[in-house]
Amino acid sequence: MSSWAPTKYKTTNWSTYNDALKRRGSLAIWFDPEMMWTSNPSGKRGRQQQFSDAAIQTCLTLKVLFGMPLRQTTGFVESLLRLAGLDWAVPDFSTLCRRQQTLNVGLPYRGGKGPINLLIDSTGIKAEGEGEWNARKHGGLKRRIWRKIHIGIDEETMEVRAVEVTGSNIGD
Repeated sequence: MSSWAPTKYKTTNWSTYNDALKRRGSLAIWFDPEMMWTSNPSGKRGRQQQFSDAAIQTCLTLKVLFGMPLRQTTGFVESLLRLAGLDWAVPDFSTLCRRQQTLNVGLPYRGGKGPINLLIDSTGIKAEGEGEWNARKHGGLKRRIWRKIHIGIDEETMEVRAVEVTGSNIGD
């Protein structure tokens, strides 16, 4: 009895195959020149924000996609804007750090074709304080904070449809 062997293909057009392999590694990032990179005046007292939420979200998205620290992200965005021929200022790392804490990111909503079965679950996450074992053994600080994350997942597509973070005192 013979064992299974993967199918082998013979490459006949090496130049086309080589070009296809090179295209796998290509990267294209487009910046819309009409994008609101700078922020409009808010009408509130104090210094106005220099960069729009879209600019901050763009920088933070690139940070997460490429796994970079904030300082490296500012240099990366600076070079991308220079390559795109755009003379826009880039938020510095402290601005990105400060604004990421209060940035409201809207998750895109794709409507379903009909009713969905939503699977809901929650889990706890330790936010602050030492471990429970250490606190029991040594009588640690009373300041042990837990957060609960409630997640709703579409049963058919396995897409996350809802996320809510609450305190530990909220029940399921």
